[in-house]
Amino acid sequence: MASSLRLDFVRIPAGEFVIGSDTRIYRQAGADELPQHRLSVSDFFIMRSPVTNGQFHLFMQATGHRAPLYWNATRGAFDSAQADLPVVGVSFADALAFCQWASRETELPIRLPTEPEWEKAARGADGRLFPWGNQWDAQRCNSSENKIGAPTPIGKFSPQGDSPYGIADMAGNVQEWCMSLFGAYPYDATDGREALVYGQDGASIMPRFYETGCVADPQQLEASRGKQVLRGGSWRESKHEGRCAYRSWAAPMHRSDDTGFRCAYELLS
Repeated sequence: MASSLRLDFVRIPAGEFVIGSDTRIYRQAGADELPQHRLSVSDFFIMRSPVTNGQFHLFMQATGHRAPLYWNATRGAFDSAQADLPVVGVSFADALAFCQWASRETELPIRLPTEPEWEKAARGADGRLFPWGNQWDAQRCNSSENKIGAPTPIGKFSPQGDSPYGIADMAGNVQEWCMSLFGAYPYDATDGREALVYGQDGASIMPRFYETGCVADPQQLEASRGKQVLRGGSWRESKHEGRCAYRSWAAPMHRSDDTGFRCAYELLS
């Protein structure tokens, strides 16, 4: 039977881009955003918008996975009126389990984006401060300046708030889990921070995770003391956190009403 799951991916071309902040341009940049440097990433695909409640509900129906934390108000029941809102209240392990299931449904090697992939998708190759450019504009995203006080439907601020590649909700709305462990800059993909994505020989090890099913067990990953990268700011946070270069992290068991995720993949040779 054909899956009803539909995920809208956008191709991000290979090449160099600027990651991190330059204090000559933005003096309030955090120390963990320094130094600004150039990185190169391979071709990859990333979802145009964060994963929605509706998409996560399909996953729950198919696998029996636990409901997001903030569905408890409806005793874990899905509210179809909120189907187009980004799913929140999901841990890092919940996000990985969704990717595992989506890979089976789509026959694509779906995973979370790495930290550099996320930032390139958000700011393009020119090092802009925000997805739409260098000037703050509260009408282009859902941040604390708007006083909305909750997530908004995906794409509500499109196209005016989109990144150069047409990616929506990269500033505000919900902060998003990334595959990378949090570490100091310059970013080094070979230092272990991408251990869940690539093995030491550079070959993808994600298929092995899918075969063993180990990422489907939230308790297993939530026992980790790792610092998983979060990106994008949220409806609760300000323009400072909505910058493309802003970095944050949380423990894998973290679940909050402003944290979601989007999927990515690359076609490996």
